[in-house]
Amino acid sequence: MIFQNIKTSLKKNELLFARLYYFAYLGGWGFASPFVNLYYTSLGFNGKQIGIIASTGAVIGLLAAPVVVSQIKKRPQARSLLQFIILIGALGYFMIGQQNAFLPVIAVVILQSLASTSIAPLSDSMAVSISQATNSGYGSLRVWGSLGWILIVPASGWLVERLGLKSVFTSVSLAWLCAAGLLFLISHQYFTTPFGQVTAQPGLRAAIRKIAQNRTLFGFAIAVAAIGLLNNGVLQFENVYLSDLGASKQLISIAGILSALVELPFMLLSDRFLRRIGPHRMLLIALLLTVAQRMMVLLWPSIAMIMLMRFIGGMAFSFYTISYVGLISTNTDPHETGTVLAIFTVTLAGSVSVVASPLAGALYDITGARWLYAFSAAGYAIAAVSLWLNRPQKASAVALQPSQG
Repeated sequence: MIFQNIKTSLKKNELLFARLYYFAYLGGWGFASPFVNLYYTSLGFNGKQIGIIASTGAVIGLLAAPVVVSQIKKRPQARSLLQFIILIGALGYFMIGQQNAFLPVIAVVILQSLASTSIAPLSDSMAVSISQATNSGYGSLRVWGSLGWILIVPASGWLVERLGLKSVFTSVSLAWLCAAGLLFLISHQYFTTPFGQVTAQPGLRAAIRKIAQNRTLFGFAIAVAAIGLLNNGVLQFENVYLSDLGASKQLISIAGILSALVELPFMLLSDRFLRRIGPHRMLLIALLLTVAQRMMVLLWPSIAMIMLMRFIGGMAFSFYTISYVGLISTNTDPHETGTVLAIFTVTLAGSVSVVASPLAGALYDITGARWLYAFSAAGYAIAAVSLWLNRPQKASAVALQPSQG
């Protein structure tokens, strides 16, 4: 009994450390995320150049991430290897803030993307494992990233107003150093493929076959491709659009936390919804909410409307984030989950981004930012149709039992 109590206490502590890790990793990213493209435009880069930077990172990520993830999860040193790539990513962000010309930025982005694109699927895989071991939902971990975002993004606006745009890249680096340190406090078992399943490690080709042969995963792959192709412009240029409409740097940073404020309750509620209605239906709701959000900005473009729609965006993002991890984990075996997550979040999204990023940059140069919302709404509508047409044969609201990744 005493041993069992100690074991339970240790697991709860590891759950806390995992939550703090998401706070530092995803929250820390909030220092730079609202201002990356504003930084590039401040250096004199046009839309096409910004698109090329994004597509370069995507190319590196789609080639590296699935291989890196599958190889790391086989090894007993998986935790240390994740810490190493976080440190490389932190160095990359710091170096981006020291550049002033296009080609040096491209060179640093290649280094930074080589490491950082593998962090998300490895982190999500770890989070799914811990949430299962502690009988908690993935949303209860992921919400701490939203909390970090809420606290850090306004601080980034304050930093930019006083120290300039370059300061936010140094801040991300420091936050990621803290995240790497927190991983020392989480057991290495949550980062590796369980013993006895290493020989069954699927590899990239087998994982792709799994997606092609699974009706639900295949429909989701089409959805991810449609979203990636047509939503890229809004992702790249919404904050630039706010600036064009007259928003200050501080207001842009505040806009960055509005969706995260909604994420706090909805990340937690999403775990309940997931068990009640299932990941497929929840994902459909997220897509339709985003279609409505984009159309509202298209029809009534203004700073106030963009700010208001960030609240709907927070709800949709919470549903999407929790349900897509649930969809993948319930349609894969434990030893496949990490690799399949990497294929969806990095390889597939990155492959589409190679085309979409420069295309979105060119469209921004030609039409401005407003009509990018029309393309985005169309992408999410196509995604919803694909998901509906490829729905599971028996869609039921059974309780979700996440697999270990």
